[in-house]
Amino acid sequence: MRCTRISAVVVAALFTTFLCLPAAAESPSNQGRLTGEAACYGRQLIGHRTTSGQRYDPTALTAAHGKIPLGSHVKVTNLENDKSIVVVINDKMSSHGKIIMDVSQRACDELAFGPGGKAKVKLEVEPSNTAESH
Repeated sequence: MRCTRISAVVVAALFTTFLCLPAAAESPSNQGRLTGEAACYGRQLIGHRTTSGQRYDPTALTAAHGKIPLGSHVKVTNLENDKSIVVVINDKMSSHGKIIMDVSQRACDELAFGPGGKAKVKLEVEPSNTAESH
């Protein structure tokens, strides 16, 4: 009887833990390489303060992500045309749908995002430039 109760508690704990884990593409161990959809920041955000305290500048190569540390340098590749740039994470974003990153207007232009300001992208965090490594 005692083993059955302990087993039930362990199974319940494992099940609860498993349900609370983030999706594989967003897990910290997978942060080095992520794929998903990116979108351009809205024009209405020009001049607003980002999480880092900087004002949003559409001419800068900056981006927002939910889990990548502020100050990190991230190579963003448009998977539809293979164009790549490096952006600096200066803002945090909440998860909204399939969007994994918001990027500045300049980044959208240089990556040649399609109509609607969205594109499927690959993100590669440059480990030597993450905020945590400084």
